[in-house]
Amino acid sequence: MFEKGTLTVIRKLFIALVLFSVSFASMPMRPPVMAQQGSTVQALTHYALTVYSGPNRSNAIIGVLNPHAKVILESRNADLSWVLARSLDGLLRGWVEPRYLTLSDDANIAKLFVSTEIMFFPTTHSAYDTIDLTAYPIVPDDLGRARDIYERGLVHGADSHTISKVGDCISDNVSFLSPFGRGQYALGNYVGLQAVVDHYAASLAQDSLAAYDGLVTTAVLDPVFSNPLACLPGETPLRCEYRVRESSVAIIMFGAQDLLFTNINDFDRNLRRVVHETIEAGVIPILSTFPGNTQLWDQSLLYNQAVVQIALDYEIPLMNLWLALEQLPNHGLGSDGRHLSAAITSPGDLSTDRNLQRGYPLRNLVTLQALDVVWRGVTSVD
Repeated sequence: MFEKGTLTVIRKLFIALVLFSVSFASMPMRPPVMAQQGSTVQALTHYALTVYSGPNRSNAIIGVLNPHAKVILESRNADLSWVLARSLDGLLRGWVEPRYLTLSDDANIAKLFVSTEIMFFPTTHSAYDTIDLTAYPIVPDDLGRARDIYERGLVHGADSHTISKVGDCISDNVSFLSPFGRGQYALGNYVGLQAVVDHYAASLAQDSLAAYDGLVTTAVLDPVFSNPLACLPGETPLRCEYRVRESSVAIIMFGAQDLLFTNINDFDRNLRRVVHETIEAGVIPILSTFPGNTQLWDQSLLYNQAVVQIALDYEIPLMNLWLALEQLPNHGLGSDGRHLSAAITSPGDLSTDRNLQRGYPLRNLVTLQALDVVWRGVTSVD
């Protein structure tokens, strides 16, 4: 049907067309026009903001935007509850919740194009390796944004005389702070702490709705684990505690139980959310490192490094209980290597060095000292 020369021409045209198609397909696609328009939208973080690999808190955390950082918004999810953002230097890109951003005057999230992109994320936390647990003081010397959080809390009805305990069984224990609320204590050489004990006395012995035996970071954020006699339907233990107590300060310590049930990625994500919601409630989070587990010592160090990093990211007071306990026999732990060692006399007795060689009395001392520093710092009490 075709001459030989004609067939040769057709073959050449076919090969050229295939090569053109392959080269065209391999070219990077230009983003839609709306994406280019959206990329000019800038916003400002309120404080350290967690960045996720996808538009859901169940996705992996891939980084943290610094406080007051400028970001460019590229796209959004379908219901406008998440935006895909990148830092100005381009080093961090992922999904954040726009309700925690201050948008520029010309910003309009609705005009951003819809995306379902999921970020690639590393599975290791090499950043924790730079955290030296011995380099951070036992009692916080940097209050960060504590005063701003405190003042915002007072505007919304926080009680300046009330604290909350948030954590697992080590915090839900009659030996932790409760003796000072019941008048069962002796300050000994620490009489300077009498003022802070008096200030918070009414709440020191209160049972917390966000601290009990076996509680992990996942559970404190889950309404299933709330006390139905005190909490509203759908209310998490954390939010319930803050609503009921109207507290101005929270002593937050997780890790001992999470070591057993929560991987480091989830622990990091959950604890960030705990801190985030505490700040949003106008409650000062005093974040504490936790006692180690002699059977899981390396993991204890890793999880505590995460605690320190979170405190730094959110600019909140850090209490380094782990360092305080390091000087005690068996790291301040009981015979099980997991729980704090019990007092020799009583947990509220700070008058004898022998008793302060035990885990619970020393934690009480360190916590009162941290509370004293924060209280005086945010209220300018002499």
